[in-house]
Amino acid sequence: MAIRIASKLVQTRGVGRVLHADDEAVDIFQAIKAKDFESAQVALDRGVDLEQTSTGGVTPLILAVQLGAAQIVELLLQAGADVHAATRSGDTALHWAAYAGHSGLAGLLLEAGANVDAVGELGNRPLHVAASKGHEQVVGVLLTHNAHTNYKNAYGNTALSLATSAKIQAWIKRVGEGGAAERAKLGQELAAAEAEAEAKAAERRAAEEAEAKAREERAAAARKKREEEDAEEDRIEELERARLRAEEEERRRLEEERIRAEEEAKRLAEEEAKRAAAEARRKKREAAKKNKK
Repeated sequence: MAIRIASKLVQTRGVGRVLHADDEAVDIFQAIKAKDFESAQVALDRGVDLEQTSTGGVTPLILAVQLGAAQIVELLLQAGADVHAATRSGDTALHWAAYAGHSGLAGLLLEAGANVDAVGELGNRPLHVAASKGHEQVVGVLLTHNAHTNYKNAYGNTALSLATSAKIQAWIKRVGEGGAAERAKLGQELAAAEAEAEAKAAERRAAEEAEAKAREERAAAARKKREEEDAEEDRIEELERARLRAEEEERRRLEEERIRAEEEAKRLAEEEAKRAAAEARRKKREAAKKNKK
């Protein structure tokens, strides 16, 4: 298989540009590289050429498939992008879906009319590519869409001789020997397997959602408990503050009473001392009068 992915899939200097709102340029290839669905939609709405090629020689559809940008692939197909367009080496979008293992995109391309046996670089068909890369799901999609199993590439290799998976080898042999009946049977098996996988995925999602809900409930219960504990701590602290305030008020009251009592005792003592002094002076005067007589 001679498909190669360069370190830079596409260069877009000035290619594929349309104007966005307020004269902002939108590059369809950059939008695809960024998997920016909205910008890609703007480019299509403004009439971008769907069959232009980048400086790397790929159309927007091929680039979107290379990058696995499923939403943009669907958008381009709905807009009428040519599923038969190929790179300079002859590889179509379906070849790239096979190379990358994008079974869902392969199905979309085939439903849009892609040639399941398109000849690509070095004479490879999409089935050669998927089989050599071990992409079982893509091989299944191709076989159930009537991909021929006996075509040879430029090196004389069939998809069976390139297959790296025992399951793929078995499928190719079955279809090659059993024809339409085996294709139909394989299609039923793959559909059943897909349904089972979807059911298991749904179960996993349901279990994950249930676990997430349980975690949230536990977290909510923990938060509520912490809030109740905090509220109780606040209540106890407030009671303690109230007790301390009451004790302080009582201490101040007693201290004020003590001071008032001391002041009253001092006042009474001073009055008594004054009375005693006055009485002593009176007696002294009386004694002096008697002595004079």
